[in-house]
Parts: sequence; structure tokens; C-alpha cells
Amino acid sequence: MIRIYDINTEEEVAKYELEEDFSRETALEFGRIYRKDNDWRFLAVGQGYNSGLQGFVDKYTSEHDVILCPLNCV
Repeated sequence: MIRIYDINTEEEVAKYELEEDFSRETALEFGRIYRKDNDWRFLAVGQGYNSGLQGFVDKYTSEHDVILCPLNCV
């Protein structure tokens, strides 16, 4: 279960309960928090991935994205 609270009022503003069994998946995207029209929104996703965390990351990156420097770069 995911719950999101307003830090100022301590009121619950979103709640999402997963109803599927993701026992075979190695990574799970519960939902997405994003900003639209100057408001924060939550989109429930509930998507499992068998390709691990890297498969999830690859979904949101492309060859055109910035490549992070190794620890020794200036």
C-alpha cells in the first residue's frame, strides 16, 4: 500500500493498494508522482518487470540522455 500525505495538514491525499501478486517480478513501479498545471499528481501504475531495476531504468532513458560521469571525472 502507498499513502501520500500533505506535510502541512498531515491529511492523506492519495492511497493506492496493489491487488496483484508480483512474486515473479524483480522490479515494481508502484506509481508516478509528477507535476501538471502547477499541481502535484499521482498516477497509480502497478507494473512489474522481469528485467530487474535496469529494465525499469531503461524504460525512462535513451541514448540521448546525459551520461553520468564516473566518480573520478572532473
